[in-house]
Amino acid sequence: MADPFPAVAEAAATGETAELFADIRAMVAYLRTVPAIQTPDLPAPKEAAASADPKQGAAVANADSRGQHVFAGACAGCHGWTGTSPLSSRATLTGTRAINDPSAKNVAQIVLSGSKHPAPGAGIAMPSFGADYTDDEIAAVANYVTGRFGAQASAITANDVQKMREMQ
Repeated sequence: MADPFPAVAEAAATGETAELFADIRAMVAYLRTVPAIQTPDLPAPKEAAASADPKQGAAVANADSRGQHVFAGACAGCHGWTGTSPLSSRATLTGTRAINDPSAKNVAQIVLSGSKHPAPGAGIAMPSFGADYTDDEIAAVANYVTGRFGAQASAITANDVQKMREMQ
């Protein structure tokens, strides 16, 4: 896959990152001044954290148990059972757009590919789990996560995840 940010890669390779990060900080400052746009096709974000008890919640009652199992083994340590990360605010799930998107495409994609951009100052990034889990397991954990931490559970399928893999 081609690098979507060639200027970033070039700046990193040449050591000219100070100017790059100044530009990024300026863009972030500007974007924070832009009012949020309501998205009528997405439900309002769930703002309240989930129960710290993994056995409680609508996602547990309605979800494929494999999703909870995968979350327990690979995700809860960083993202927490409440959806509020004990490690980094960037790893908090509750209230995020991706978690509230009923298609779960972004959730499945980040599970497959991970994040290539570590949190500033934290030195942590989401690892990829595509090689570790089947399409069924990735679909199950994506559906579990959207149901537990989002406004409504998704219904992404193993076939959807397989198509994502093929596009990588």
